Amino acid sequence: MSRTAKPQNGRRRFLRDVVRTVGGLAAVGVALGLQQQTARATGVRLRPPGALNENVFASACVRCGQCVQACPYDTLKLATLASGLSAGTPYFVARDIPCEMCEDIPCAKVCPAGR
Repeated sequence: MSRTAKPQNGRRRFLRDVVRTVGGLAAVGVALGLQQQTARATGVRLRPPGALNENVFASACVRCGQCVQACPYDTLKLATLASGLSAGTPYFVARDIPCEMCEDIPCAKVCPAGR
């Protein structure tokens, strides 16, 4: 009887280890997939070309939106209260729509605050 008990325990152990390994790999795959989606969702918000440093820019910007209207590629957006930036200030997310760095930089030309 001891001879038949060993193979059953061996098979059970093998199947248990296979199930654990597959479950672990599936969990790692799900975690990496969620991390990748989160990384894509949180793009870095950048200021328009020629913008001053963040503190000076936030206080100098008059929040008129002329730069957003002047952007020929619809790259610039205005920050909302929920965006984490100063509301009404222009920004863009390069992963979504990158700045094309127009030759004449129309967004900077129309800025009444001088960028």
